[in-house]
Amino acid sequence: MSKIFKNIAVAIITPTHTKKSFDVGLELSKKIGSDLTIIECMYKIQPKLYFFETKSDKKIAQNQMSKLKAELENWKKIAQKEGVQIKTKFALTDSIAHWVIDYVKDNKIDLLIVDYPKLSMVEMSLYDDIINTIHHESHCHLLTTKP
Repeated sequence: MSKIFKNIAVAIITPTHTKKSFDVGLELSKKIGSDLTIIECMYKIQPKLYFFETKSDKKIAQNQMSKLKAELENWKKIAQKEGVQIKTKFALTDSIAHWVIDYVKDNKIDLLIVDYPKLSMVEMSLYDDIINTIHHESHCHLLTTKP
């Protein structure tokens, strides 16, 4: 019997997120023996001066990347304790939706799990648009987890 979902990815796309989507992805991967990838995407903070980055801009970007890497490393340790090998990927990008869509297509992801925490009305509108764009353009199954 072939696997329903050979490649599962969990995409963390909001700055405030829960661990729920990671837990769901980990449990599914463990049960059906699928490959698991955890993706963290954040909007790249634009430089204060339009044409070049200042030292403080570079420091902010470095802090963003350090935080993402630390969180991904923690999740990797949890997965390995559960006997699940995972890949991790992070991106600071200008377009979360299109970065995720490209990743899903390039890596033949069968199921994408996206965390959808409680957000403000402004954030909700933005992330609704991101999730709808991913859903319509990625051509894979999409599962959103809510708290």
